[in-house]
Amino acid sequence: MSSSLTDGRRTSTTMWKRFGDWELWRLPRKAVAYLLTVELSLLVVLAVVLTNSPLPSKLDLLRAVGLSLAMVVHLVAVRRAEESRRDAAQGPHIMLTSVWTFAAVVALPATLTVAQILLLRLITLQIARRSPHRYVFTSVSMLISALAGAGVVWWATTWPHAHHDWYTDVTFFALIVLAGAVYGALQAVLVGFAMKLTLPERPFLSTLGSRADNLLDLITLAGGAIIGLLMVMHWAAPLLALLPMIAVNRMLDEARQRQEHMERLLREQRQAHQQLTQDAHTDFRTGLLNTNGLAEYANRVVERCMTDSQPVTILVIDLDFFKRINDTWGHPAGNAVLAEVGRILREKLRPGDVAARDGGEEFVVALADTGLAQGVAIAERIREAIGELAVLTTDKHRNVVTLYGRELTEVGEPDTRAISSSIGVAVIPDNGDSLAAAQHSADAALYKAKENGRNQVRVAGLDIPPRLLPAPRHDEITKPISTRTA
Repeated sequence: MSSSLTDGRRTSTTMWKRFGDWELWRLPRKAVAYLLTVELSLLVVLAVVLTNSPLPSKLDLLRAVGLSLAMVVHLVAVRRAEESRRDAAQGPHIMLTSVWTFAAVVALPATLTVAQILLLRLITLQIARRSPHRYVFTSVSMLISALAGAGVVWWATTWPHAHHDWYTDVTFFALIVLAGAVYGALQAVLVGFAMKLTLPERPFLSTLGSRADNLLDLITLAGGAIIGLLMVMHWAAPLLALLPMIAVNRMLDEARQRQEHMERLLREQRQAHQQLTQDAHTDFRTGLLNTNGLAEYANRVVERCMTDSQPVTILVIDLDFFKRINDTWGHPAGNAVLAEVGRILREKLRPGDVAARDGGEEFVVALADTGLAQGVAIAERIREAIGELAVLTTDKHRNVVTLYGRELTEVGEPDTRAISSSIGVAVIPDNGDSLAAAQHSADAALYKAKENGRNQVRVAGLDIPPRLLPAPRHDEITKPISTRTA
């Protein structure tokens, strides 16, 4: 397997910097120690192998030339496709160049195998776009794996086979398979441990690649073994495999593009479905839930609280004299008031509560895990916040006006600019064991508040006399209407 460590990002900075500025030194200490240990081990192995390997023959050199030519043409032809596959890789990147490196392991002596891998890494250096320590360690892992596989192949060639019987053939085949397994597994483990030490939170198995990655690696190694065995028969065998390998790269790139296209379509479909679901349950004027959303989400709150034996307080809120605001100042002004009330409800309520506009100027709130006393306190805070509103809007003639809230209950008819609310309160299970029953009880309490002067909170089932508040302040009565032509 020719796998490489991926950065997860692109960089156009110079790869080689001053020694003290290397990104290597910013890695965890264990990762630095591991990388340096593996790289120093390679130097020892290279020294032993190269000093004990015989000089390559002319036929070996000819095979190496044919393999190098095929490898270079392949890398140039599929460079862009391979870059795209590498950039899209979430784990180790499986490079199809294994077909050439493992062919060298099978057919060439160790010295020429090392030369082939160094040539490969030199060609890909300019397009690597990754940190130097990652590039170097990937190269080191390839060399160590190749030398280990070459050792198994050397053992296979020295296996006693005076006669070509079935036992000898099966044994030779098994040793070639073993060489591929050693080559692929050793590189996977070396790179996997490096990724695990660099990213400790990542599961180790994920660093070994997906099932599809490993299947592709097995196919590539099998192709390399076939090319290597054919090279023993004729040095030009790699050139015959060149076109099929280019075609495989192109097909993999097209498959990746189709997969990305399908994933993008699925993401867009999920987002569209979520948006449609949200739009179907949301009142666009206030940003709160609409009647459908209220029925779905508030009932969920009620069911959960009933299961946990917790109370739910239902508030029914109605804006006082809202029709007069619409008739006097126009529907844009009324819409602006509704939007401000929606903002107040979003700010005053807790994350687990449910607020909805239930048509017109009526709002319904479901307070989860909330008893009567706390529910009344929340209702009072909402009423007071609505009474403190100052809504800047336009009237029928596009003049800018400010609609003020009404903090106190007034005697007689209110100012046409005044904004206030009446609120009915009911508790589940005291006023019914369902949302519909509690909403009906809260609605009855709301009408009781309307009958007793508006701008107040009333509780279902309790005969609480209305709390008449003082008359409005003089500055509120005489406050001028701010108008100008838009």
